[in-house]
Amino acid sequence: MFSGARLRQARSQSAHGALSAAELGDRVGASKAQILAYESGRRVPDPPRIRRLAEALGVHPLQLANQNGFENWELADLRRANGLRASDLCEQLGLKLHSYRRLETQGLTAEGRYGLTPRLAAVLGVSMRALERHIGNVPAVRQRLDEVGGTVTALLERHLAPSRTDVPEAADEPVKEIAACYARPAATVVRILRQETRALRERRRRQAVEAAAAYYGPTAEQQQRARRRMENEDAQIGQLIASLPQRMDVFFRAQLSPESWETLCRLHLARSDERTLSLLSPLLAGNTALTPMVRPVPGTAAEHQGSLYDIARDGQHHYVNFKNWYEALYPWVEDSLRHSARLTTASNPPEQIWLRQCFAQSQTILFSFDGILCKLFADNVRSVSGQLAQVADSLHLRPESSSTADPVALLRSVVDCGSPDQIRYLDGVLTTYETNAARHAEPLPGAAQLLGALSRGPWRLAVVTDHASAAVQTFLAHLGPGRESVPQLGVFGRPTDPRLMKPHPHAVALATSRLGGDRARTLLIGESLADALAARAAGVQFIGVATHQRHARMLKEAGATNVVNTLATLLAAVSRLNESHE
Repeated sequence: MFSGARLRQARSQSAHGALSAAELGDRVGASKAQILAYESGRRVPDPPRIRRLAEALGVHPLQLANQNGFENWELADLRRANGLRASDLCEQLGLKLHSYRRLETQGLTAEGRYGLTPRLAAVLGVSMRALERHIGNVPAVRQRLDEVGGTVTALLERHLAPSRTDVPEAADEPVKEIAACYARPAATVVRILRQETRALRERRRRQAVEAAAAYYGPTAEQQQRARRRMENEDAQIGQLIASLPQRMDVFFRAQLSPESWETLCRLHLARSDERTLSLLSPLLAGNTALTPMVRPVPGTAAEHQGSLYDIARDGQHHYVNFKNWYEALYPWVEDSLRHSARLTTASNPPEQIWLRQCFAQSQTILFSFDGILCKLFADNVRSVSGQLAQVADSLHLRPESSSTADPVALLRSVVDCGSPDQIRYLDGVLTTYETNAARHAEPLPGAAQLLGALSRGPWRLAVVTDHASAAVQTFLAHLGPGRESVPQLGVFGRPTDPRLMKPHPHAVALATSRLGGDRARTLLIGESLADALAARAAGVQFIGVATHQRHARMLKEAGATNVVNTLATLLAAVSRLNESHE
């Protein structure tokens, strides 16, 4: 893994000025001939000398490694490239040599050895996910996942059968086999398997509901949508079952102690609240397991006599992926958090608390368009649908349902029965209708004020819609003058292929990627079932806006846990959050 060419380059570009081979040798206790042999590739320095060479040249040891094939490195390769012996890591991690060797060669850790991979990632200078990729390259780890995969799949499929309502038990032979593979007690493993069984059973229930709608829905369009949701749910169930062995493998290596997990939860819930962060920061000073999971909050050291720490990307990733498992393993931590929440809600409305947390935890805010920012066609929607249906008929395109009052749904319904040129033409006609309507569309109450409030915060903002981008831009152009200051928003309108419209996650994923955000910290604000399903499929947070109780119930049945009845509720939460930063 060592690169002589990189050593020669680092020596010629040293921060202390170019060094001769003899000068570098003097600094690391080597001869000129040895340095030249390293550079030519005839010899490879041992790990301690790699580290001394890096220190002498003012670079990280990894900068002296050949990065070709980096993705295929095993943990041992990464350790040696860092200039470390196994004994060096044992000293830093407080491990016995046989314990570390077991991790390096088998990817296994002992029960009660908490937060090992987070601490190891910090020592090796890589992210937790990068470290896991290297551990995953170890042959014994791949072999274990192959062996466990069949057992896990058979066990879950048996308990997910329609007639079953029970959950796995610690005495079950498959559970014992799985526990033995991970070197964990069956009682620990069965709690995770029960949690997964219940979650998957709920998904199967939703899939059955969608299947019924797919066969017996009132219109062909609704049946087609339900069929897509049913197929998407089935794909996600399969992916969750297939990925469970690896997720358990990763979890057992990274598992935090109850105290560290509670601290991480509080960081997650308290982000951007400097008073709470200042109380939590002392708990992080000596907690090496949380080092890669937290980050200093810039510009706070002087005011708080020490840095404040916030949750980092690795910490957020760990929290989102394993929260349900920790709840099963450490139920008393969840009780403690609920008690704290009750004390907090004594002086704050619960709805405002979770909304502020939702916005505080987000980097990117995405808005749906029609129904959130405006009513594009207002009372004219049926007329527009009728005119568009006539154009479709003139092109010999027969929509699945002639009674739809949604022009966008009508376009979607003829995609599979027309040529690309016909669909583009019909799309262009719809775009003209939309753009003309956007010139006169009035913003819904609170829309301009909410955009203005968000523009004063740290968020990236964009509109994600199945309507034409030109229509959205036309609306935004006349929204700003004379109103609340409205920010520049990214616009991600109807895709070229209408089959990629919501509930397909294409537009949401594209907007998040283009804006440089993290899906775990992206929030979509929408009002339709398609918005809720697209957010869920893309893996982003969702807030539904529903003015009627029936509408709210529909969104909640689609999995939307956060539903408000007006934009004013969101505006109050954002304004309060902005005030806390001023």
